[in-house]
Amino acid sequence: MLISGCTHKNKKYTKMSIHKNWVIKNNQPNDEMIKSCYNSKVLACLLLNRGINTAEKITAFLNPVKTPLSSPDVFADMQKACNRVKKAIEEKQHITVYGDFDADGVTSTSLLYLTLKELGADVDYYLPDRTSESHGLNTKALVNLISKHHSKLIITVDCGIGNIKETAIAKSFKADIIITDHHEAPETLPDAYAILNPKAHDNIDPSLSADEIQSLNYLAGVGVAFKLACKLLQEYKKEDFVHKILPLVCIGTIGDVVELLGENRKIVTMGLELIRKSTHKGITKLFEKAGFPDITKVTAENIAFLVVPRLNAAGRLESPYTAIKILISEDDAEIEQAANNLNDLNILRQNLCDETFETAKSMYLSNISGNKKSIILFNENWHIGIIGIVASRLVENFNKPTFLMTRDPNFSNIIRCSCRSIQALNIHAVLSEHKDIFEKFGGHKMAAGFSFDENKISFDKFKNMLSKTIDEFSQNIDYKNISVDVDMLLEPEDITIETVNLLEKLEPFGSANPSPVFAMEHAILNDFRMMGQDKNHLKMFITKNNSSPIECVKWNYPDFSVPKNSELDVLFTLKLNTYNDKTTVQLIADDIHSEFLNQKQNVNGIKILDHRNKKNIEADVINFINTTRKKTAAFIES
Repeated sequence: MLISGCTHKNKKYTKMSIHKNWVIKNNQPNDEMIKSCYNSKVLACLLLNRGINTAEKITAFLNPVKTPLSSPDVFADMQKACNRVKKAIEEKQHITVYGDFDADGVTSTSLLYLTLKELGADVDYYLPDRTSESHGLNTKALVNLISKHHSKLIITVDCGIGNIKETAIAKSFKADIIITDHHEAPETLPDAYAILNPKAHDNIDPSLSADEIQSLNYLAGVGVAFKLACKLLQEYKKEDFVHKILPLVCIGTIGDVVELLGENRKIVTMGLELIRKSTHKGITKLFEKAGFPDITKVTAENIAFLVVPRLNAAGRLESPYTAIKILISEDDAEIEQAANNLNDLNILRQNLCDETFETAKSMYLSNISGNKKSIILFNENWHIGIIGIVASRLVENFNKPTFLMTRDPNFSNIIRCSCRSIQALNIHAVLSEHKDIFEKFGGHKMAAGFSFDENKISFDKFKNMLSKTIDEFSQNIDYKNISVDVDMLLEPEDITIETVNLLEKLEPFGSANPSPVFAMEHAILNDFRMMGQDKNHLKMFITKNNSSPIECVKWNYPDFSVPKNSELDVLFTLKLNTYNDKTTVQLIADDIHSEFLNQKQNVNGIKILDHRNKKNIEADVINFINTTRKKTAAFIES
């Protein structure tokens, strides 16, 4: 039976389903907030849900471009770093920007390289190979850069904060290292010439407010590198060059899935404005290859789903240098070739991910009883470049922290892992319990990576240790139910074109500022049909309180089994749909609750719908049989 009812003030919505539990917020804005939000209670509620609770904060959030950026000098070592770079430029010392192979890393490398070139530096860049070198500094590369390329100054971007040994080696070869990074910092920091990392101890001006410090902690690696670039451009009085590199900061920030709050919100907003004006040839070409129709309408979500995967595909499967080329080149032929390569690599990446996902899912389901709170799998044939993506898909499907491991292609005794977590479990804290085992280790609370030597500890022994630690960290976590935050309940009168237009003022959407999610309770299914070439998408029309029918679409939902005129609850986002020059509001459903979708199945997969206590439902039953795609039998005793 359906458990109905709902508690408010951010308590759990108890209407259970086989899909998700909804946690509906019920924050009530005051009249002053509503007035500050264009007299929209919906917009005021959404801002209140995001902690925006005063007129001053509302003005700043709705006008991110007017919010000032903090000075680069908030970093304690900024002036020291700037002076060292200036010395290298003036004395023609060779500088190497040492980056990373993901979107954050390649955009960080590109923007700093372009900035230093603009300032007349003798500069090149180095990106490690994901397969043979992994993240961060490595000794072989450093020795090669110093001895063969004569690098006197190495500036890391999006890496380096954990490389104590490697930094010491570079120093012994008389090369200086400036570390710019945003990853969690160890207690003992590398002995670098200068360190710029908001998470490093004593690295930020202590006189800043808590909000200002938090805003800096949100920065991606590209955001920290941007601070150094801004300082250098100020010193050389070339601040206008900022507009050349802002699109790169925008993409790297979105690509690293950091919180789009504080300074990140301004950076992404300004970068999007420039991207929409086609100021960057390479980015414009990537959207063209992705089939995006109008670059003037690009959003942060378009970048996340179209540009970032293409940049990442290079580092995952081939060489990140292809991604760098499209970001720094002005040559049309070179950009065209790089865009084609990235597009091809992205298709290959998608196919590999699908194959690996099916293998991993099968492995997990065949031994699900032994892994109740985590997914820990090893397959030596998996490609190291895509197991992180597959881990994310497994988390989405099973709501469990996932660890996918494969053998290092260059060292048969080394096992490497990419892991992803759920919101309730800090995976970095879990792994820190075993940091003495790892050859390499780093990451965030939601994503991390590590490697260990199988000659020192077997996979099975490590798996048991890791499982035990996860059990200890997740004693109060309910893995059986997936909770979804719902911003607010809407009524039909709230669903207007004006409301959807107001939602645009909350953009850019991303981490910590997701696209608003709504719910409608006790709606009536007026009509529905399956659409698409394979008839696997649902379009339904719902009403409430005698309202006009509201169009609602749920993608990839072929097995809908709810009779017309039945009551249901819908979880959805809002969008505008224009057809035959007429614009209407469309609900994009994420989840549907109904007693017809909540029946228990027996061991043979048969769903029983019991209507013995209902009257006058013959027409609904007949309609259900005529419209459902499932094999159905009806037993009618009378």
